Amino acid sequence: MQVTSIEQGDAESREQVVRRARDVLIAGGLVVFPTETVYGIAASVASVGGYAALRRFKQRGDTRPFTVHLPDRESVAQYVNVRGPIVRRLLRKLVPGPVTLIVEVDDAVIEAKLESMGLGSDMGQRLYHRNTIGLRCPDHPIAQQVLGAVAAPVVASSANGPGEPAPCDADEAVRAVDHGAQLLIDGGRCRFSKPSTIIRVGHGPSGASRVTVERAGVYDERFIRKLLRWSLLVVCSGNTCRSAMAEVLAKQILAEARGLKIDELESAGLGIGSAGVYAAREAEASPEAVEAMNALGLDLSQHRSRRLAHEMVYEADVTYCMTAGHVRAVQAMVPSAADRVFPLDPNLDVEDPIGSNANGYRRCAELIRRRLEQRLKEQQI
Repeated sequence: MQVTSIEQGDAESREQVVRRARDVLIAGGLVVFPTETVYGIAASVASVGGYAALRRFKQRGDTRPFTVHLPDRESVAQYVNVRGPIVRRLLRKLVPGPVTLIVEVDDAVIEAKLESMGLGSDMGQRLYHRNTIGLRCPDHPIAQQVLGAVAAPVVASSANGPGEPAPCDADEAVRAVDHGAQLLIDGGRCRFSKPSTIIRVGHGPSGASRVTVERAGVYDERFIRKLLRWSLLVVCSGNTCRSAMAEVLAKQILAEARGLKIDELESAGLGIGSAGVYAAREAEASPEAVEAMNALGLDLSQHRSRRLAHEMVYEADVTYCMTAGHVRAVQAMVPSAADRVFPLDPNLDVEDPIGSNANGYRRCAELIRRRLEQRLKEQQI
């Protein structure tokens, strides 16, 4: 087995490795590759020999197929119908990411998807099993490039034998696979070094989507359940002035629009939170911010600051940032969430009022309120 690594920042080296992995898969070989969870071992569905070799390595004698691995979120629609707010929310928040989706699919949908991809029923049997398909899109640049380089579907599993622990670095993968693959790509230690969370997406009695967590992994069931609600995150630097005021202002705006009390928003499936890129944990809101909110009938006295964490960004349907610098910081933390992270004001930064007098805080609060009203109308929730 050939073991190859990619020097950080070496685009030419990466392209060579990706081309080598593509050629191995097309020729019917197996490739071991890094993801954000554990190392995987992959085969092309188009290769009878490669698919059989993967089954032998995993000692899987039945007809149950492996998980299809995808290079991007958009590829999900090649295999299943992406409909309903819950499914779209899961995809938007979790894909790419450390999750495996087991999606229930009707016969008619399977037939239509295979036809659109130009695949016969024999290849379909390697993808779908008992009207379900497993889909995984790793949040790892090497994995995404390898998967995107092969025209045919690529299936994979963790690179370990039955009953053995999944490898989390290249040395562990070499020992686990031995000579069972033709190529191993060394991508360093896996970021999470834990298995993916397995989520089944089916249909309830009323036809609405039903989501079940079948195996906790990087994310537990509580976190997944939080993702099913609509949530807003507001970000500034310290989370004691701008984003703290924005949080309670957004709650007031949404509660009034829905005819609810502010404390009823959570039970109505609406979550609003705030955080700071550089926040000290558990700091109180500034006295001037508390006073500015008191003037609007809002209580900020119980607010405590939170440091921005990647889980918050994953959870949020939309994140509004006070400055362009905050947008860049959030997108750098969770690149896959870049398409739902925006400046609160698309034309200018909302400057920090710290050091100004009470009038300065009131002007900042009024600017935030006006921009939030406009932005929340755009969400059409």
